[in-house]
Amino acid sequence: MIKRVFASIGVIVTASVAYVMLQPEPIKVIDDGVVIEHETRADSVLEVLEELNITLDETDYVTPALSEDVPEDRLIRIERSHEVSLQIGYGQTEVIQTRERTVEDVLLRYGVTVRDGDTVYPSVRTAVTNGMTIRYQPVVGVNLIVGQDASTIYTMATDVAQLLREANVDVTERDTVLPDASTPIREGMTITVNTNRDVVQYESQLIPYDMVEEEDDTLEEGVKQTVQVGVPGLERTRYALTVENGTITNRTKTDVETLRKAMPQIIKVGTKKVTEPVTEPTTADESSPFIPEAEVEIAEPPKTDDVLDFSSAKQLLVEATAYTNNPEDTVTYDGRVLTRSGYDVTDTILFEGMRIIAVDPAIIPLGTRVYVEGIGMAIALDTGSAIKGQKIDIMMDELEEAVTFGRKPLTIWVIPKQEEEKEGTDNA
Repeated sequence: MIKRVFASIGVIVTASVAYVMLQPEPIKVIDDGVVIEHETRADSVLEVLEELNITLDETDYVTPALSEDVPEDRLIRIERSHEVSLQIGYGQTEVIQTRERTVEDVLLRYGVTVRDGDTVYPSVRTAVTNGMTIRYQPVVGVNLIVGQDASTIYTMATDVAQLLREANVDVTERDTVLPDASTPIREGMTITVNTNRDVVQYESQLIPYDMVEEEDDTLEEGVKQTVQVGVPGLERTRYALTVENGTITNRTKTDVETLRKAMPQIIKVGTKKVTEPVTEPTTADESSPFIPEAEVEIAEPPKTDDVLDFSSAKQLLVEATAYTNNPEDTVTYDGRVLTRSGYDVTDTILFEGMRIIAVDPAIIPLGTRVYVEGIGMAIALDTGSAIKGQKIDIMMDELEEAVTFGRKPLTIWVIPKQEEEKEGTDNA
């Protein structure tokens, strides 16, 4: 009797264990970021994927491997390989297989580090998808000497031959090109067509304008008003270069030509005596265009009588775009359109007669005056999420004007303040 009882218990236990072992257990499969929850009795990774009718390509990666048992954490990961078209510089488009997650990861895998000024499409943070095309074009500065002419050009070419075609340089059998036409382009390299020659190079630089103050008895004493914005002149300096086997061995200034004369900045200074006491303001200075709500503060708002160091102006090649003071395009406070520095541009695109531009403050500090090729004097009073590195955005009156301007390379001169001269003038 007792034996039969124990035998019955054993049968029940065995059946219970078998029942429990036959019950499906939950498992999670992450297929290229997509989470699939499933219940299964399968013992191996391959069996689980077969139950889910998941097919794999040879380049896909599965963790754990297909031959492995179902992992203890009940988690299977599948990294899908994407077919991507990749074009670097002006080279041929290559079709690659990749499991990288973002455009930046793909470029890094191919040894490319994106720098400011480089063009990447789509943006580096874009997720990689099957069939997408990635284009990367790096910009480098190269010294090009052809015959008696020398210039610095900015290019996205990958080798010397491509650069010469881009620069419309015809090379004949009698010409000597150094380095060789198949040499990869690198930053700062010098390329010569014909060697051991005396060549000419030109550089342009700004001429400072004078600050002229004129007394005006119609303005209250202490009030200053700019009636003419100063315009810097432009000089072109000629240098004689001696080039030996692609190396510049001598550089001598030979001539200076004035391309444009400077125009003085004229400031009216009030001399009219104030007959009524002036009430001290209790709020922010109303004469200052800089609003406290500004998102980006300027350490020192620019003044019309700031002394500028034209001799130290830094010449830059930038990518220029255009925008408007449309309320939909920028920051607004209480219905007013403000730049990121807090300047009210609801009814103007100028500050003290200078065009307002958006810059990257890491390259051009806010409040800095800038001379822009084809535009004239401008001032950095705005920023933008897309304005990073050597890029500027020029404010225009109309959307049509901004669209027509488009995107183009421009030469600019960043003009620092002459702090020491300014302090000496103030003390005097």
